[in-house]
Amino acid sequence: MIDLNKIAIIAGEHNVTYSELLQRVAQFARKTPKGKNTKTVVFSENREGWAYSFFSVWLNEGVAVPVDASSTASDVAYILNDCKPDAVWVSKDREAVLRESLNMVSASDGEWTPSVFIIDNFESLSLQGEPPCSILPWSALSEPDNSDTAVIIYTSGTTGSPKGVMLSFANLKANVHSVSYDVPIFTESCRALVLLPLHHVLPLMGSLIAPLYMGGGIAISPSLSGPDIMDTLCRGQVGIMIGVPRLWQTLYAGIKKKIDQSPVARMLFALCSVAKCRSLSRLVFSSVRKKMGGHINYLVSGGAALDKEIGEGLRTLGLDVLEGYGMTETAPIISFTRPGDYIPGCSGLPLPGVDCKLVNGELCVKGPNLMKGYYNRPEETRAVIDSDGYLHTGDLAQFDSVGRVTITGRTKEIIVLSNGKNVQPSEIEYKLEKYDGLVKEAAVVQDGDMLHAIIVPQPVWASTLTDDEVAARLKRDVLEPYNMTVSAYKKIMSVLVYRGELPRTRLDKLQRYKLGAILAEGQGARSKEHERAPEPDSEEYRLIKSFIESEKGIKVHAADHIETDLALDSLDKISLQTFIENTFGISVGVDEMPGFSNIEALARHVAKEAPLHGGRLADANLLSSGEGAVDWHQLLNGPVDKLPLPTAGFAYRFVSRLLKGLFCLYNGLKIKGRENVPAKGACILAPNHQSYADAPLVLAGLPWSELDEYFFYATEEHVRSNYRKRMAAKSNVIVMERADLKNSILKLAKVLREGHRVIIFPEGARTHDGQTIPFKKTFAILAKELGVPIIPVCIRGAFEALPRGHSFMRPKHIEVMFLPAIKASESDSYEALTKQTQDAIETLLA
Repeated sequence: MIDLNKIAIIAGEHNVTYSELLQRVAQFARKTPKGKNTKTVVFSENREGWAYSFFSVWLNEGVAVPVDASSTASDVAYILNDCKPDAVWVSKDREAVLRESLNMVSASDGEWTPSVFIIDNFESLSLQGEPPCSILPWSALSEPDNSDTAVIIYTSGTTGSPKGVMLSFANLKANVHSVSYDVPIFTESCRALVLLPLHHVLPLMGSLIAPLYMGGGIAISPSLSGPDIMDTLCRGQVGIMIGVPRLWQTLYAGIKKKIDQSPVARMLFALCSVAKCRSLSRLVFSSVRKKMGGHINYLVSGGAALDKEIGEGLRTLGLDVLEGYGMTETAPIISFTRPGDYIPGCSGLPLPGVDCKLVNGELCVKGPNLMKGYYNRPEETRAVIDSDGYLHTGDLAQFDSVGRVTITGRTKEIIVLSNGKNVQPSEIEYKLEKYDGLVKEAAVVQDGDMLHAIIVPQPVWASTLTDDEVAARLKRDVLEPYNMTVSAYKKIMSVLVYRGELPRTRLDKLQRYKLGAILAEGQGARSKEHERAPEPDSEEYRLIKSFIESEKGIKVHAADHIETDLALDSLDKISLQTFIENTFGISVGVDEMPGFSNIEALARHVAKEAPLHGGRLADANLLSSGEGAVDWHQLLNGPVDKLPLPTAGFAYRFVSRLLKGLFCLYNGLKIKGRENVPAKGACILAPNHQSYADAPLVLAGLPWSELDEYFFYATEEHVRSNYRKRMAAKSNVIVMERADLKNSILKLAKVLREGHRVIIFPEGARTHDGQTIPFKKTFAILAKELGVPIIPVCIRGAFEALPRGHSFMRPKHIEVMFLPAIKASESDSYEALTKQTQDAIETLLA
């Protein structure tokens, strides 16, 4: 039983007891419509009166409809027209917006008009002689299986028009009881901070309903500013703080910046990070908790996935993070982290009584927390809740051995490229936003097969610069460093400078359906601006522009960047490098090219460095004759004597045979078609790429005495560390070095010209689903120009044995099949050879 003299609400310097709370609710209830079918909108910023008006609806057995206080008149009109409430509680500050929205609605439906009550007019009325509620306004939460609708909450609208989610008292009870009785997070001695807007189900449940229901009480922060939050935490002796990932990111970044300024603090942080001891962290960083009032038990993160680095960092500081996952449709919890069972990136075990399953990787859930449906939208309800009663969440997930849920992406947000690669934009956005000196916020958008970034720059440095100047700086200091650390398909190929705020919901989720229009509008304006800008009149610029346009089949502007606008890949850069050498008589390294801010800057460099007279530039027919284009035959048959090659020792062969034995015993490895590998002479083995085990699997099918004849080709991403570089040098691995792409290709040519063999994985990356992704043509160029056969190699079963995201091999059967050789003819194009090789492998995988 709640002590009525206990403080229920702290708002600034004003304290409200439970007795006064119940009096206020009774006072508001005299105006609120009565009856189970009545609906009352609450349209106000966070404040005491929000709680009074909301609970007065429940006291009168009605349905509460919270509305975002920042909504525009058209937004409010949409909701009013959709649910037709009987009354509206509104704050004085939002009254004008409400009146405008009512006018908009009445223009289309003059027969319906709700009553309007101003919260401010009742919030300060005297309580003298006012009796409290005869029953607790939240008593319906204690009733068994109460299917009456408690609230209609309109979804945040990340994908379009919001829908009204009908949640029953039973749905809310399943959540409240799970985090209060089944797992005692909310208790009578733990006060919650009201920070996030209460119209959303997460703060409504976690920072209003649950803490007041359990008797812990609430403390309302006047705003989202740092001083207000810290003052409220201290004044209210807050134990639970509910926030979204960006809040925790800001909090952690501020603390970590101060720690990094002190060598001693950095050392202590590293120690606590390794020790992973809660008591030690709380002792070492006790000052952090003291500044937050000294009573914080839990930081609850919801609304979106919390980055692992942030979660681990906060734990290292001694702050317990509980990460939840849910939806408005589940009131809101589906799973949550139990105290003492925190795993970074994991959303914990499902809510008690909730059944979870995966359907094609998508998480589907059923339980007492599942909504009654969308208000007046039976078709859309049936679209997300199947005939077995499971809600299809739209989120991709994984379960661990004990049933914990980890969300791996959102089906509607994942970007799928034509090569089969899946890209989670939020992962890239977080990495871009770590450059917080330049980037305020970022959004990643797909355009064809390229990824584009919409970046809002930090106003401190960008306010005095043009968009082109800002874009140039972002390309140099953000995109280029980022692109150097990721696989090719995750590279950002262009940036759009956006001076506004990215469209977000109140819980900070990007409204991705609006990003395409922002990108298109920005690109259109940029294209028109570039078209209006005068083109450089230098011959160097004209020739370089014409070459790129003919090679790539795209329009080139002077302000375009080699990588982030034109998307030149490794082979494209080699072609451009060769063209510049042949045309202007100078060398521009492949690694130098991204350093030029745009094509015009590259052309100016060439003009400055190239011979002024007697050079190839004097030939006006150069382009039409094709002499400037790269000649792969000439390039690959050029001097290679001075290029060093890696070596292979006894350990390389011994480990490969040891792994072969393990594969045979554990995976029942079968090798087929060994007779298709030539006994002598150069050749290229081109296997599909299913797992990390593919390289030793291919070696398992080759004779012991010939293993040192085979050289692998790997990207820099696979050998970043010094240890891996040393291992590569002793394991016949030729590394594709960005700083010297031309010589990397020539090393492969040297291997083949000396009669050795090369193993190249043409996909360039592991498969996501067991099927192949488009092959790159490097191996085909080598095969045709050096006259060596291609041996397609089909690896089957390795994906099932060791798929992405798994560290341990499963005992699944694996086959490695060496297919008949493919020999290039004079008429074969590189593309035809590439397709022929891929088709041969795909036939066996089908």
